[in-house]
Amino acid sequence: MKKIAKYMEIYLDIKKKIASGSYQIGEKLPTGDELAKQYDASKLTVKKGIDLLVSEGVLRSRSGFGTEVLRKPIDNSKVFGPNEGLFSVVGEEHVDSEIHTFSIELPSEEVAKKLEISQKDYVYNIIRSRFIDREPYSIEQTFMPLAIIPGLEPKHLKKSIYSYITNDLGLEIKTSHIWIKGDIAKEFDAHILDIEAGEFMIEVDKVVSLLSGVPFEYSLSRHIYKDFVFEAVFVEN
Repeated sequence: MKKIAKYMEIYLDIKKKIASGSYQIGEKLPTGDELAKQYDASKLTVKKGIDLLVSEGVLRSRSGFGTEVLRKPIDNSKVFGPNEGLFSVVGEEHVDSEIHTFSIELPSEEVAKKLEISQKDYVYNIIRSRFIDREPYSIEQTFMPLAIIPGLEPKHLKKSIYSYITNDLGLEIKTSHIWIKGDIAKEFDAHILDIEAGEFMIEVDKVVSLLSGVPFEYSLSRHIYKDFVFEAVFVEN
């Protein structure tokens, strides 16, 4: 396996320590000199790793004060994975949802194609905004076929729909196909997320399938760009 850069090693280790609670929210990290000694690296290399976490909003560095932990990192691979990992990463008590739309309708041609159904098959159309510790995080529009996910109610939308699917319906979720693209904020985005219309955003489109291979969800999640992090690890054999 190819060895990763030293600053990435530092970045990943500090991120892991914050996620596990070794560094608590509000706690200051050791000084640059101490971290350089700890990781056997230069202060510049340490700063490069720290700066990545600052750019993610996990740390805050201030001259004369040091570097402080602001929040736990959000693992977006889990957020957009097939298990709605946002709840397990930041804790259910930290996540709130506001329901803007919950309707049953016939799908558009694009939605029907993504879900591999007919345009005569009804779907749920769900629009929710997500908040982490009362701070705006994302807006999500989700389409699900009634024939595959029966009995969905507004009470299931406040938390994790996936909990209803796996626990109540007894279905097993298997795969998730994800597309990531840039866009600009529309008036609705700006109003809900407290940003300016026209501001750059990240949109994540996702099709999720059951163990049987049948798609049951097509969703579009729109995120404030500064809160979005995509992380992937490639291993060379």
